[in-house]
Amino acid sequence: MLEADPALTAALGEPERVHTSLTRLGGKDLTEQVTSWSLDRAYDSDLPAPMRATNGSASAELRLTLTGTGEQTAAQLYSPYAPHTTADIARPRQSVLHGWGLADDALPAFRGLVRDRVADSATGRVELSALDGAERLRGAARLPAAVSVNTVPIASGTWVVDNLLRDAGIHTAPPPRTECILYASMHGGIAPDVGFYRTHSGSIGYTRSRAPWEMAALPGSTTTSFTVRWDPRTRTTVPGRSLFVECWVDTSTIGPDTGAVALSCFYQADGATNSVEFGVNFRSDPQTASASSDGQLASQLFLTPLPVGRWHLGCFWTFNGTQPSARIFMSGPDGYYNEFNPGTLGGMPAGGTQLNYIALTSGLPVEAVQVSLTLTQPTRADFEGPTWQRGAVLDNLTSTLTAIPPTQGSAWEVISAVARAEQATASFDEHGIFRYRNNTRFTSPGTPVLTATSAREIAGLRVTEAIDSVRNVIDVPYSVYTIGSTRERFTETTRRSIPAFSTLTLTYDYDVTEYDSPPPIAYVATTPASTSRVRWSTASDGSTGVHGRVESTTERDGATLRVTFRNTGPSTVYMLTTGNVPSLSIYSVELAVNGPSRKLLRRIDTTSVTRYGAQVYQVPPTPWLQTSAAASAVASYLLAVAASPLPVLGDVEILPDPRIQLGDLVRITDTVGAALTTPAWVVGIRTSGDDQGRVRQVLTLRATFSPGPPTDANLYPDPPIDPDARVVLAREGVRVP
Repeated sequence: MLEADPALTAALGEPERVHTSLTRLGGKDLTEQVTSWSLDRAYDSDLPAPMRATNGSASAELRLTLTGTGEQTAAQLYSPYAPHTTADIARPRQSVLHGWGLADDALPAFRGLVRDRVADSATGRVELSALDGAERLRGAARLPAAVSVNTVPIASGTWVVDNLLRDAGIHTAPPPRTECILYASMHGGIAPDVGFYRTHSGSIGYTRSRAPWEMAALPGSTTTSFTVRWDPRTRTTVPGRSLFVECWVDTSTIGPDTGAVALSCFYQADGATNSVEFGVNFRSDPQTASASSDGQLASQLFLTPLPVGRWHLGCFWTFNGTQPSARIFMSGPDGYYNEFNPGTLGGMPAGGTQLNYIALTSGLPVEAVQVSLTLTQPTRADFEGPTWQRGAVLDNLTSTLTAIPPTQGSAWEVISAVARAEQATASFDEHGIFRYRNNTRFTSPGTPVLTATSAREIAGLRVTEAIDSVRNVIDVPYSVYTIGSTRERFTETTRRSIPAFSTLTLTYDYDVTEYDSPPPIAYVATTPASTSRVRWSTASDGSTGVHGRVESTTERDGATLRVTFRNTGPSTVYMLTTGNVPSLSIYSVELAVNGPSRKLLRRIDTTSVTRYGAQVYQVPPTPWLQTSAAASAVASYLLAVAASPLPVLGDVEILPDPRIQLGDLVRITDTVGAALTTPAWVVGIRTSGDDQGRVRQVLTLRATFSPGPPTDANLYPDPPIDPDARVVLAREGVRVP
């Protein structure tokens, strides 16, 4: 329910009302030109209409009628062929803001973008339709296609939603920096948003109450820390560009955790392996921050205990030739800030090396892990000050994913599919904030935010009860994903070379059902087994291999794999093996044979079956339910809300109230007609108004309480078969008992 100032709240109780509205297009007030408007907002559920449950997404649609100014009609001003100086205010994708209220106070009701416009020369009017923030999610869904190396989940429906929002510029945590080569939000999953999942170990849970921003990964119940390894989007080189690694942690409740977090960058040149690592231990006494390279550690001790709460930690790695240096950044509660060089570190291989993977080990709630490329050392303002605006709020997890299957369709379509699978809701509110909410609120109604009565607020009400509202046998299909082997997917057959300080981009076409390929690992003498690989030589016959000369950036966009190689040296390099043949091989992971396996879970409410007969509902198959626990949770939820018949309150016309939001719980009391009093969920709102100040509002509601099981007092229901049917059958010669 939207907050309103005392004047508007008082105006809602007055016997006579004067409504007001506000409409802005392209940042300009056009309220005086609007003759009529309508706003529809409802959940797009795939559940049967009579069921009181609801799920799916909600996209609000605003329709406006413009008449223009006193000098020119709207058609003359805003038609597609009108001058851009006036027409652009109503162009498709133009910003729209609309609000309405009372007492000269208009509460926000809609924020979105123009979808289409129709100019009518006969009437001079222009009709506009606009959609809310869902319009920003019409682009193709881009998700990593990955599968867990073990049975521990790597993502969740919430993670999928968060990833798609971030890709559209809608953030729940500090976003990836420019030149980001790895970003892992940790919002319900350890799969990276930028980069590639590799492996993980340890038990992992997720928390919102102890998250620095939105949601954080933390050690599960069976471990005190966990480790995740990712392949970066770009494999950098040493000598090469600097790296900036960072993360956010929360130290408010360390408890049995290790109280430490560490981020390492692992480099490999054939058998020579090295890593640079940075970490902070908040539990040790004294607390420490350290950096290490090649096993040589440099630390700073904190003799005064560090403040408790949200911390932003970072380390800037530079390489002078093959000699690394570190500068640690720490920004914490109560304005705490510190940056320092911990000391001299060990060197990297003199012949050069390449970044292989990035590892996180954490015993703290951790969020927004990222690694980015940068040429200059960050300042305090760079570290603390990147401006971003929160555009979404998530919810606790209700299911997990062991695989992120390849997807097709728009981001909004995938978000809607995930919401329907989890019986959750996804929508943009009146302020333009996206909200993803799980189904637990529908089983624990709480206190209504307002009461509407037939004595004053209710102008019309329809109450429907149908056997279709009962579902007491629930079938939930789900799919089990298990990782299989890797296979060579693409092999370069053309001899390639890259001139000094130049780039080479190669593209390959996937099947839309295939999973991601890891970025190629550079080698000289030892060929990496069963993974993507490439070899570079300074000789045109492949005889002389070289490390630390070529960066590679690997990206997947839909069914296209794109690999870009950048020669960082002053001479040409050749993509050749020692046998003088092209060296690039791309491997991809596969599911186990005949995977995924399709399963079905059934749950039955025997009491309801006895009372109402078997009423079956089969949840549509979806790739977003992957465990029996997730399927069981969905089935239990649907039984909880559908095993007993609940009336549907449709077309409830009330005295307009601009505070009501989708998903609010309201109490409906009708002492005149339908004789009811019940809390109900608002699952649809239709509001319309005109330039005379008239506003009409109609709600679609789902009741929360059942009238109770039937008693059939003094009723003697007739049996389903006529008692005289035996005689009729016997007369026809049919054997009867």
